[in-house]
Amino acid sequence: MAFWLLVVGVVVAVSLVLSSAVSFWLATRQPDPLEELGVSPTYPRKPLPEDKIQAYLQLKDKLLGEFGKEHVGDDWLCQLPAHAKDMLKYRLMQRAIGAMSLLQKIDADARGYWKLFSKGIITSKFWNSVLAAERELSQEIEAVKHEAYSMEPNHDPQGIISEAMQLVVRYGDKIWEKFPEPPDKIGGNALAAAAKVMAAAGNMPNMPMPNMPNMPRPPGAAPPFAPPPGRPLPQEGGSTDQYKWRQDTEEVEVSVNVPDNTAKADVKVQFQPKSLKVLHSGKTLVDGALASPCCPEGCTWTLSKGCVVVTLEKANPQPWPALFTERK
Repeated sequence: MAFWLLVVGVVVAVSLVLSSAVSFWLATRQPDPLEELGVSPTYPRKPLPEDKIQAYLQLKDKLLGEFGKEHVGDDWLCQLPAHAKDMLKYRLMQRAIGAMSLLQKIDADARGYWKLFSKGIITSKFWNSVLAAERELSQEIEAVKHEAYSMEPNHDPQGIISEAMQLVVRYGDKIWEKFPEPPDKIGGNALAAAAKVMAAAGNMPNMPMPNMPNMPRPPGAAPPFAPPPGRPLPQEGGSTDQYKWRQDTEEVEVSVNVPDNTAKADVKVQFQPKSLKVLHSGKTLVDGALASPCCPEGCTWTLSKGCVVVTLEKANPQPWPALFTERK
């Protein structure tokens, strides 16, 4: 009898301890602001363009059976007949366009969520899910560049990514009207029809990529010219006698020449959403209307020897066609 009383006492004691622990956790638990607003606790990301990826891979497998049976790795791709390579390039361009369309959304979302995360409004779990979406897309972009390099080893594979982004920016929601599904068969009338599709899209069969020297690549090695995963994609910039500028999907960096003995007090930089002005000792060095809008609250500048470096936060990830629409 005493034994059973002891067992009951232990059970009651354990129950009280567990009940107290649960009550304490419920009392101290901070609710997730997103859950309170009915928002998903993780980033509701859109999937990769799987239909474009699979269409490319299916055509590649078909061509492998016809032209690449005796080859090792992807070396056979650069030796494809012109008509077959053109069709595969078209499928790869569709795949790149799908990735760039998704990049626009993720890049814009990441900017906003970073600001919310830095202010403690969203959780680490949510922000980590945003980073996971960026990593997944980055891997897809690298895969596209690898395929482009395998087909054209003498060209910079970044070219197809830059061109795809420009097309997405140019055509917006109508991009797939310009790049519809090509014929399933290769050769004959099907190839002629595909050529008309490409011409209508403003994209010739031989995709323009910057000419680069022939770089030997060991079998299985990753293609060169690729930015590290997670880094913003570079875009075109330029230079004048007064300044140099470059850009990626997030920022525009402008380097303005100043005398080596320049002090920080000698420099004044004025940021506006649609203009930039840089002065040295009261003299205007750079002044103009920006080709695209920036976010002044995210803009900064620093002084190094002989150079003022201005960093402009883009209002959107689209490539700027120039730094200024007009220069004064």
